[in-house]
Parts: sequence; structure tokens; C-alpha cells
Amino acid sequence: MLQQSRLLSLLLITVGFLAKPVTAAEVVLYSSNNVETVNRVVDLFTKENPDIKVAVVRAGTGALMQRIKAEAANPLGDMFWSGGLATMAEFKAQFEPYASPQASTIPAAYRGPDGLWLGTNVHLNVLMVNTRQITDGPLPKSWADLADPRWKGRLVIPDPERTSASYVALYGLQKTLGKDMLSRIARNATIVGTTSAAYDGVAKGEFAVALTMEYAAYEYVAGGLKEIKLVYPTEGTFMSVEGMALIKGAKHPAEARRLYEFLASKKAQAEIFKSAYRRPLRTDIDVSALSTLPALNSVKVAPLDDNKMAQERSAFLAEWRQIISAR
Repeated sequence: MLQQSRLLSLLLITVGFLAKPVTAAEVVLYSSNNVETVNRVVDLFTKENPDIKVAVVRAGTGALMQRIKAEAANPLGDMFWSGGLATMAEFKAQFEPYASPQASTIPAAYRGPDGLWLGTNVHLNVLMVNTRQITDGPLPKSWADLADPRWKGRLVIPDPERTSASYVALYGLQKTLGKDMLSRIARNATIVGTTSAAYDGVAKGEFAVALTMEYAAYEYVAGGLKEIKLVYPTEGTFMSVEGMALIKGAKHPAEARRLYEFLASKKAQAEIFKSAYRRPLRTDIDVSALSTLPALNSVKVAPLDDNKMAQERSAFLAEWRQIISAR
């Protein structure tokens, strides 16, 4: 009887163990992308990888970089996606080298040393124009056109201290046109705290022109708002390249690499573009075949030195504050 009881207990323990639900492995993603883009990616990834759960922590790139650095002794995140390469380079000590099999699809200039990061997408600075608000002459065609007094109170620019894309554009304007021309443009502009306030303002007809990012403006074009046009200035637009990286000492390195490879894949990059219009860096994806946007090689780009742009950020922003206060 005692032997039967022991056998029964062992059987119950075994059955209980087998009946215990299998829990998915986890990967913690730190991301500065918007909610819609992150949710889309997580949904796609988990459908293909049901054994991995993705936990997301969202914040601005700068805040996440500081968090990763503060957690270096005990990393709580596994992967970062995505932020400007100049900013990521400042925190390269926090990243884990990784040689992705897909790295060759990304131009060498956008791959980190020893595989510390991999470029994912590129933002182009454009002028977003509401044609219904422009009945007194032609649309602007160049950055220099924005210095014309006719744009006073009709031009909106995001604060470069709060939005990295606006910093890139205004830094590029100063390098291309000079400080005097930048000051004249600033005199015509309304400065807003967020990128969304700029492009929403143009879409609603509160402003005629916004300095913004291509993907944000194109959402309205794709959504059928016929009065919205994108202008690629004749002097050349400016590029903001974003990338991803594995966090050094992460607790879930294998799972993080699987998410990394998924995000680097042609399928995922094409899907992200279709849903969020973020221009991929992969050389085997032609966005002009997926949308009415021009191919990257047909857009004139004014080159900027990412390292100098990072080093000169504080000095430029100090000058910008002076320009704004002197208006």
C-alpha cells in the first residue's frame, strides 16, 4: 500500500510537471520609435517567433542611451532600436559587437565598427506644404526661399533642442546657407515643441509650410490628403540615419539576436516602410516601387559630417537660442 501511494504521488508530480504551461523566452527592447511602428514590428516578430515574448520600453533616444549606460553593471534591456548613429556612437561602449549575416545589404558607412550597430532606416528632411494655404505665389522650392518675408507666421519648425531631425536640418541649413540666412528663416518661423505639432499644423491648415521628415509628411499624402505636397529643396536635403544595436552583457542575447536579424530582414524592412513609410537602408528595397516617393539615388543630398555634428551640437544650440531671442 505504501509503495502504491509513493507511485501515485510520483505520477501526480510527473503529470503536474508535464501539464505546466510552457513559458516563452523574453527579449527586452528599448526603442525610441513611435507606438504604432513598434507595435507593428512586435506583432510581426511574435507571429513568426511565438516562443519569444517581446517587452518594450519606449523613450527618446537620449534618455534610453543614458539608461543603458546607467544599467551597464546590470543590463535590463537586451536591444536598442533605433536612434541616430551620431548619438549611438557616443555610447558605443555600451554595445555588443555582432556580425550580422545581413550586414552586407547596408552600405558600409552605416555599419558600426566591429558590428557595434547596424543602420536600419534613413529620414530625409523635406518641406511639407499645404497648397490650399498658398494662393499668393509659387510654392517654396529651396531652403533659401523660406527667408522671404511672405512666409512670416506661415512657416513652422520643431525645436532642435527637442527633436534630433530638426537639429540635423537646421545644422545643415547653417552649413549650407550660413548663419545670416538661418537667422532670416528663423524670423519667419513659429517654433513648436514637437515634430508632430509641425506636421499636424500644416495638415490642419494652421501653417502653410513645415520643416519636417519625409515619412511624417508622406503619411498624409498616402492617406489621400491631396493638398499636401513634399518639396525636396534644390540645395539638397539632409539625411538622418538611424540604427540598432545589441546591449553589452544583455540577459537574453540569443533572443536579442533573433529580433535583431528579424529587424534587419528584407521582409521586415519592407513591411515597416509600407506601414510607417520609414525609408529602409537596405540596398535591395526600392521604395519608389512601393510608393510614390522617389528612389534615394534620385534625391539630392547635402552631405554632413556626423561626428562634427555630434561634437558641435551644444555650440549650435547655444547660437540657435541667441537667434530666436533676437527675433
